[in-house]
Formats: sequence, C-alpha cells, structure tokens
Amino acid sequence: MQVRISELSTRTGVPVATIKYYLREGVLPAGERTSATQAVYGEHHVERLALVRALVEVAGVSVAGVKELTAVLDAGQPLGEVFGVAQRLVSAGGQPATEESSARVVQLTSGDSQPVSDVGAAMAARALDGFAAGDRVPSETWLRTYWEAAQLVARADLEEVGRRPGTTERVRLVAVGTSMGDVLLAGLRRVAQAQLTRTQLTRTQPEEES
Repeated sequence: MQVRISELSTRTGVPVATIKYYLREGVLPAGERTSATQAVYGEHHVERLALVRALVEVAGVSVAGVKELTAVLDAGQPLGEVFGVAQRLVSAGGQPATEESSARVVQLTSGDSQPVSDVGAAMAARALDGFAAGDRVPSETWLRTYWEAAQLVARADLEEVGRRPGTTERVRLVAVGTSMGDVLLAGLRRVAQAQLTRTQLTRTQPEEES
C-alpha cells in the first residue's frame, strides 16, 4: 500500500495537519519521497498512527512521551524494555510514598528484593498512604488477596498480548490496556461488590423489630 498524506488521513481519521506535526516531531517516520514536495506512505504508517492515537487519545500520553516510546520501539529494543517504557508513560505520577508503605509493598510482592515494576510499586505504596491517612490501613489478608488477584489479571493481560500479531500491535495493547484495563477492572469490581452486597444482605437481612 502506498498512499499520499491526504489518503493516509482519510484512512486513519487523523487530520493532515496532525500527521504533519507528528512527522516534524519524529513520532511518525518520514514517507518515501516521490518528488521534492511529495511523499507516499505505507501500512507501517497506518499502524504507527493507530499506536500514537491510542497513546495520546486513550492513555493520555504527551507527544514527548510518545516520542520516547517510539524511539525505543524503532531502535529494536527487547519487547520487555518497550513494555516497561509504555507502562511507565501511562501510569499515574504523584508524590513519593512513605518508606513504610514502600517497604510493605516490596514485602508483599517481592519478599526482600526490589519489585520488578518501580512504577507499579510506587502507585501501590501511595495507595497505602491514602488508606493510612484515612486511618484504614488494610489487613495483610486483604492485601494478599489483592496481590493474588493482580497476578491473575496480569497473566490474562500477557496472554491477550500474546494473541496480537506484531510488536506495534502488542505495544498498542499494552498502552491502552494499562490505562483502560484499570478502568475496566474498577468498574467490574464495583459490579461484583454490588452483586455480593445485594446477595449477602438479602440472605442475612435481620428481622424487623416488633
């Protein structure tokens, strides 16, 4: 497939002006020159624009962040390295967590060693600080259950990634899946809470006082 920039815009839904901006920023590789002022673009450009749109519009990554990720991708770095950059870019920032919460996350997820994902560990530790601020520190049983559930979801994530063809499509799924997967999981958790609460309250409804 070889198309001009106007056709590339039509096919991808990305405005011509935006495509030109991505070209200037180096996020989108240059097309094949057919003259001093004209170029044609191929399927690789369609795939790259789909990745960029997912990062910017769905995951909320800045153009600078997209440029960082695509540079690692284009350099042919190992897939694990690319995934690590993608996870970091789409994960929430925030203030540093307390040493106590950080240590608790390390102990929960890695024993005495450092967690594989510094980004994830920092997010979890900040959540524990939030619990502590509300005087509601989670029990070890509750945390252990969350960790087991997280491992189950992570395995499902990797299995889904493995079903996708090509590195770009896999990175795209990681980028979107990390941000939207958080939303999906939170929504399903609330549905499950509502169902279980309704069932348990119905089953254990106390008798009305006479």
